[in-house]
Amino acid sequence: KQWYQRRVAITAGGAGQVGNGSGQSQGVYDMDAVRAKVLVPELRTEIKDCYVKLKAKDQKIQELETEVNKFKSDSTTKADEITRLKDEINKLRDVLGILNKSPAKQQELLDSIKEVPAADQEEDVVQEVKPPPQTQQKRQRQVAISGESVKQSDVDIDYTEYPKDADQKAIIKAGILKNDFMKNLEHAQIREIVACMKPDNRKAGEWIIKEGEPGQTLFALQEGQLEVIKNSKVLTVMGPGRVFGELAILYNCTRTASIRALTDCKLWELDRTLFQAIMMKTGQAKQKQHLDFLKSVKLLQDVPEAKLVKIADALEEEIFKKDEYIIRQGSHGETFYIMVEGEVLVTAKLQNDSEASEIRTLTAGAYFGERALLGDDKRTA
Repeated sequence: KQWYQRRVAITAGGAGQVGNGSGQSQGVYDMDAVRAKVLVPELRTEIKDCYVKLKAKDQKIQELETEVNKFKSDSTTKADEITRLKDEINKLRDVLGILNKSPAKQQELLDSIKEVPAADQEEDVVQEVKPPPQTQQKRQRQVAISGESVKQSDVDIDYTEYPKDADQKAIIKAGILKNDFMKNLEHAQIREIVACMKPDNRKAGEWIIKEGEPGQTLFALQEGQLEVIKNSKVLTVMGPGRVFGELAILYNCTRTASIRALTDCKLWELDRTLFQAIMMKTGQAKQKQHLDFLKSVKLLQDVPEAKLVKIADALEEEIFKKDEYIIRQGSHGETFYIMVEGEVLVTAKLQNDSEASEIRTLTAGAYFGERALLGDDKRTA
């Protein structure tokens, strides 16, 4: 600004002297050139600084927008979780109400939440085999849902499998795994349930379930929206990927709420008798598989079958990811493993060796860790 005012003053002074104007103008121009050489780099530097500051502010704005979007997504997720938990609370209240009204139902519920024994198991073999104390502290037996007892003749049901694409199977499976009453089912049981569910299309306004009526069907929602109504009050709205109606098929009780289609819906359904038969069939198949595995183990070849059945009942399935260690050399052994599928690499670090050496590769049917059954020895590989 000072330079501009000075320039104006010099120019104005030169304007009053007409005769010598050209000399004074030349001086002003020379001064302008000198000042320009100084000012241009300064202005460039200032522009660069402004650009950096603007870029930093843009980045900050983007970070804040990302954070806001994350908060919105988290809020939506939490709202969905709250809705789901409210739905489960209402179901639990209904179950407690059923139990309080009927002592017989209490015993049926207790009988239903247990591991399924083999059908030909003798009475003296049905006792639970508890693992050693240190094993109990580290792991818990998985609880299977067997529901109401199924007659042996029911297991001979004709299992009809209905065609489904990969997305349809994924939606049904996801709904089962999100359901608190069914998420602990075995993989084989879930696979059979998904395969045997048949299509059921409903129109908007149609009742799927009515409160108080006997329940004989499990449902999975593929497309559309449903509203859950209890005592004439709408509790929640369900979208695709929800499994419902499980209380009636698990505990043989009446429907605890009504469900009506808000839109045209595509559902999958499973009959209660078929559900119970699947529970029995898969339970027996797994028991037989465990027993066959145990009979193939040299260490247990002289053990009576009655005791093998007890051991088979104590077995539980564990899944390990690729490159995950199952046991480590030098650690205390407390678990015996039998491989169902996959491959396991056995390595051991011998005395005076700096690195572990590969010993062998085990496949399905192989076993390891058998010393854990004989004592609390350290792992040797």
